[in-house]
Amino acid sequence: MLLCLVCPLGASEGVEHTNILKLRFGWNYQLDTYLSPMAYNGMQLSIGNEWWQPFRPQNDEQDNPSDRWAHVGRLDVRGVSQTNYAHTNRIYGFGIAGGWGAFYYWQWLDNRLKVLLGPYLETELYVRELSSNVNKPLSVDISAEIMAMTGLSWSFHGKKTSYRLNYLLRTNLIGFDYMPDYWQSYYELSQGVQGTARCSGHWNHHTIKHELTLDMQFPHSTWRLGAEHEYVNYGTKDLHFVRNQVSLVVGCIWNYRIKANNRL
Repeated sequence: MLLCLVCPLGASEGVEHTNILKLRFGWNYQLDTYLSPMAYNGMQLSIGNEWWQPFRPQNDEQDNPSDRWAHVGRLDVRGVSQTNYAHTNRIYGFGIAGGWGAFYYWQWLDNRLKVLLGPYLETELYVRELSSNVNKPLSVDISAEIMAMTGLSWSFHGKKTSYRLNYLLRTNLIGFDYMPDYWQSYYELSQGVQGTARCSGHWNHHTIKHELTLDMQFPHSTWRLGAEHEYVNYGTKDLHFVRNQVSLVVGCIWNYRIKANNRL
């Protein structure tokens, strides 16, 4: 059980922050032709946190378009366990991803319908280990990407509750990825894989991450329930990597403000 605290204070107290702590559990597909020519699939579990806030305090009585700039930050950690289709080997994975983005939003229908658009910067490290192959024990993905982020939300209310349906999409535009100089096994003495840092984009590295969530606000707590999908496809002429992941998301949301002028 996650404890959720809601601390609504006056607008004079400063910028309102929205924090979301979430758990994700779901199915994961992996193709890593360096580790194995076979595809692997299994389950993944992750914990993440994201925070949303405007750059300037909002005035609820007056809608100023210049105040509609806001930003978001995210941090996710995950563990993965996968087997091949023949059930003869297993891959264990560990990943960490973090990002920050700024966006502008438009709103209509008494602020119940909102659309956002802006850039997002994300970095990711993902390490995989093949359990029973000593020649190629590790495979590592490292990337930093500038992404386009867009989304929309629709708010509606009940008698003592309120709800918000959200859709958020991020896809890469340009960045860098790195494939390290892997250990040289006996079978790779003549054809080793060289470490390469390269410019990446949709022509050689596809990243799509999107999510559909429902936020449910009750008298004493606010919860999030939804689904996320992540697709990554990249590689070189000789090596190819694919990751496809679908997850159920359960999270807890709370809002808070900070008195910036108060000393400790």
